[in-house]
Amino acid sequence: MAEVVVLRWPEEDDEARRLINAGVAVLYLVGPTDDPPAVSGCLEDWVRAPGDDADTRARLVGLELRALLHRTPPFVDHDGRLHHDGRVVLLSRVEAVLASTLTTHLGLVVPDRELLAALGAGSPPSASLRMEMSHLRARLRNLGLVVRRQHGGYILDHR
Repeated sequence: MAEVVVLRWPEEDDEARRLINAGVAVLYLVGPTDDPPAVSGCLEDWVRAPGDDADTRARLVGLELRALLHRTPPFVDHDGRLHHDGRVVLLSRVEAVLASTLTTHLGLVVPDRELLAALGAGSPPSASLRMEMSHLRARLRNLGLVVRRQHGGYILDHR
């Protein structure tokens, strides 16, 4: 299931904005006398606290399912960091170029020649590409992403 973070409303509104912007689902626990938040998307919901455990569990499960359906794809930012499901990993320049190319074609085979072309002048030979992809594979493992060798290229997908 997807990650859902439970936060107190309105005390943790800033943290909620940060998490939602990172693609993490948030369940707000609203105090008995507080007005509930105006939820703005599929990654937010709220429940009155203290409340019924069954209601809270139902809201959590619903958010988890919606978060899976509306999962933001992984992406590499301009600083060479790969973002996925609210987590971030810093990549080397070569890893960032490879990851950016793979994320653009998420779930599809990207041929070796396309990966080498993305690296540009001075791109490594095929043996070095295999080594770089092995390093990238290890860096992305903890993010729930997998890099596999397939049909003369590589594929990036969710685990």
